[in-house]
Amino acid sequence: MKSKNIVQFLKFVAVGILNTLVDWAVFYLLIFYIIPGQPLMAKAISFAVAVVNSFILNSIWTFRDEFYGGLSDKNIKFYRLTNYFIRFILVSLVGFAINYLTFRYVILNLGGSLADHSNIIGLVAASGAALVWNFIINKLWTYKKDAVVSQDEMEKKIKRFKFDLAAVGILAITLVISFLLISRDSAIVDETAHIPAGYSYVAYHDYRLNPEHPPLVKFLAGVPLQFLDIKGLTLDSSWNDIRQWDAGWYFMFHSGNNPDQILFWARLPMLLFILLLGVLLYKWASEEFGNKTGLFVLFLFAFTPDVLAHGHFVTTDVPAAFGFTLGMYTFSKFLDKKNLKYLIIAGVCLGIAGLLKFSTFLLYPIFFLLIIIKSIIEKKEQKVKFWLTFWDYFKSLFWIWLISFAVIWLVYVPMVWNTSVDVEKSVILNNLTADPRTEILRNFLGHLSGNPLTRAVGHYLLGLMLVFGRVAGGNSTFIIGHFADKAIAWFFPLAFLIKTPATILILFFFSIIYLISKKVDSKREAWLLWFLGIPFIVYWAVSVKGSLNIGTRHLLPTIPFLYLFIGLAMRKIIDSKKLIANIAIIIIVVTLAVPVLAAYPNYISYFNIFTFGQPKYTLMVDSSLDWGQDLKRLARYVDQNNIMGLKLDYFGGSLPNHYIPDSTGWRSGYGPTTGWLAVSATFYQMSKLHGREEGKWSYSWLDNITPEANIGNSILLYHITPQTLIDHPPTSPYPITGYDMMPSASANNNQL
Repeated sequence: MKSKNIVQFLKFVAVGILNTLVDWAVFYLLIFYIIPGQPLMAKAISFAVAVVNSFILNSIWTFRDEFYGGLSDKNIKFYRLTNYFIRFILVSLVGFAINYLTFRYVILNLGGSLADHSNIIGLVAASGAALVWNFIINKLWTYKKDAVVSQDEMEKKIKRFKFDLAAVGILAITLVISFLLISRDSAIVDETAHIPAGYSYVAYHDYRLNPEHPPLVKFLAGVPLQFLDIKGLTLDSSWNDIRQWDAGWYFMFHSGNNPDQILFWARLPMLLFILLLGVLLYKWASEEFGNKTGLFVLFLFAFTPDVLAHGHFVTTDVPAAFGFTLGMYTFSKFLDKKNLKYLIIAGVCLGIAGLLKFSTFLLYPIFFLLIIIKSIIEKKEQKVKFWLTFWDYFKSLFWIWLISFAVIWLVYVPMVWNTSVDVEKSVILNNLTADPRTEILRNFLGHLSGNPLTRAVGHYLLGLMLVFGRVAGGNSTFIIGHFADKAIAWFFPLAFLIKTPATILILFFFSIIYLISKKVDSKREAWLLWFLGIPFIVYWAVSVKGSLNIGTRHLLPTIPFLYLFIGLAMRKIIDSKKLIANIAIIIIVVTLAVPVLAAYPNYISYFNIFTFGQPKYTLMVDSSLDWGQDLKRLARYVDQNNIMGLKLDYFGGSLPNHYIPDSTGWRSGYGPTTGWLAVSATFYQMSKLHGREEGKWSYSWLDNITPEANIGNSILLYHITPQTLIDHPPTSPYPITGYDMMPSASANNNQL
């Protein structure tokens, strides 16, 4: 401890005290006089003002020598100042998280005689932890000067830094939109299973819930929940009975927990995957095609409706895209460098990908195909024997595979540590039917359940088998008037054409034509075409051949490779200084950004301009339109219009009565009715398939009735009077042989 460090620390403390007063003053000024009734907005503004104030005071007083020393060169003053400010903001945000998490941990875990003073102790501990973090990192990193480099190198660095700033701005737009949607979207179907499962992995180290997905995404969602004062899962019988959906409903809505609070904190870590994927895509594109093209590729990613739609949910789709991209990028680095360092990195990243979603298992055969192609190329170029080159690559690939499995195993071990043998066997039996064909697999997994080390292997294999079985088994599906019990062969190609922004489709087809019509410039370009094309083709082939036709979110892992392919074709136009090229880029930016921004907040239900004039619920359903995200919006509409006695057939992960207390559950099989009726688009369409199969009423009788409102494009709201039914007599296109039972006497009052 040098005297200078002590003096700086005391100055830092003094600035912290003053900054706290500034934060409070701005907050209360806003909440009482400027934006009353909006405490969250007021707090966000007061925090931003406090951070700027803290940066100014610490720069010109606490770390004065370091700050002005870095600005001594006038040619790089803007670069250094901006660099310092960005670093300071990042440190402050991490400090804010440390402050909050420390406070929550202390007040929830402090017992004994100190429990009565937990708030003050928590405040002191939280402030102390954040203070130490902020001081040390700001001193060692924020104001650290870069190493001395030549003028040319510094100019390149500054130029790259300007592109990096633009990339930060683009990503910030995506992250802000996603952050706003965290609180505005109600729980979707899968979150009812994923969030409680993630909580149990962290709190109990028990993997009985949701074995069909790997743990990493759910684990990250479960971490913030440990700092909340919420009731766990073990108090309900669904935990011991291993009923994951019932456990989810209990945890979210029936235990007394605040579901909106749980949703917010569980979803917040999901933004990390948007950030990491955006950064990785920008880095990869910049390295291969230059900074301008890197920025262009990042822009395409940032304004992808499916990313904005699904990136903030606790699901595995955007994380899977990140895993695919991370695995491919690091494998590319290994093939370029061919050293031990990148072999280990590629193996670790392949393991991380496997922990995000089981579909990333396709990377294993993709890597194998790529080393075959690489060996063939080197055979022609270097006149070497194919088998010698292939064998060298295969030995390295084997080690990459081995390292990846080790990473997966090491992460699974703590997740399953407290899962008892009896519970593990029940999980196996519940998920693998008594079909004689699965008996060998059941017995094998049962033998692995004896201890946590082998149990981890068994759980991974079980999840992998469940996913492959799910893909082969299929599901009921609908697209543009076509229904199927299992799958539609052309589902994904058509879904891609109507859900992808028209600008990106045009760029994609232009890139194909452009690269076919011109000669490949270099060996690197030819290799990149293989490297980007193989994962795209393999994933699409499996998706089209498979039977899991749920939505375009399943195509997200291929999106980064599509955009890199476009970047490869467009880089000369992007780098061109010709006026026509610049105008073309401006048109692309505007025609992509404007429709996407205008679609806010309805990104799940986004369809491109080629479907103009078509009601969206006649195009697709499920996670491509209606996943339960709009229940809060329906509740607001009901409240604003004083609607009473609503009948609601809701498809989603939320509890309708939590948001609309006087609503009554409804089903298509109850038949026609009068009064207010709200129907999720998924149930509206799929009832027409299942109603015919079961000989019960579907919602076909609503086809000629105009909805009063279409909430978020996913929930159809009708006000049906006796006159409505006289004008549009309800009929069924097939014989009715049965009815569903009425939910209650009150629901039966208005039923015909």
